Amino acid sequence: MSEAAANTEAPGHGRLSRELTDFVDSLEGQDCSVGELVDRIGDRGFGLLFLVLALPAALPLPAPGYATPFGVLMVLLGLQLLVGRPAPWLPERFRGRTVSYKLLSFSLVKGAGLMRLVEFLVRPRLNRLARSRFFLSAVSVVIIAMSCSMILPIPLTNTAPSFVIFCLAAGILEEDGLALLAGVLLAPVAAAISIAALWFVVTEGAEAVETQLKPMIKGWLGLGD
Repeated sequence: MSEAAANTEAPGHGRLSRELTDFVDSLEGQDCSVGELVDRIGDRGFGLLFLVLALPAALPLPAPGYATPFGVLMVLLGLQLLVGRPAPWLPERFRGRTVSYKLLSFSLVKGAGLMRLVEFLVRPRLNRLARSRFFLSAVSVVIIAMSCSMILPIPLTNTAPSFVIFCLAAGILEEDGLALLAGVLLAPVAAAISIAALWFVVTEGAEAVETQLKPMIKGWLGLGD
């Protein structure tokens, strides 16, 4: 591809993969703390940080054990985005938590298909909406709500909300108002899945989520077994 052609390529195409790949490569195989993660990518805004934190749990086969702590972190970050803080900040007790390089690398490899889909769809559009303080406040509320769902250690309360946050993060990063709007509209679907899972746990027990609710939702979505 010529330099001129490269310069005319849609900004969203390939950029998210490059951002995440460059970040993971910069770790050089070493684990990092949450504080280091925030310091390394915080200067690029909330979008990339939400993207990194949401990706592991947004995958169809998420790595276990990270949805809850990452959900807590995203609640804190969502509150900061809501009040208009210019850069992410976390208290010291959270900054010391270790983030596994293996987890980030695994997520990057397994999430390649998801990244390609998002990159194909996301590009700078409806910039005025994407930069609206009022609309970003609404996006922040959605992120906080989805993050609260991620915190619950219950099947089906993690993946759908994480995917919504992932889409919103891509929209923030690329200033794509249409992607942000789509994420906001998808949030009620993710919330309904989480509420149904919680209701099944309360009324039927945790096993009912695996044996009854999960196959039912897969059937609705046409995912099969």
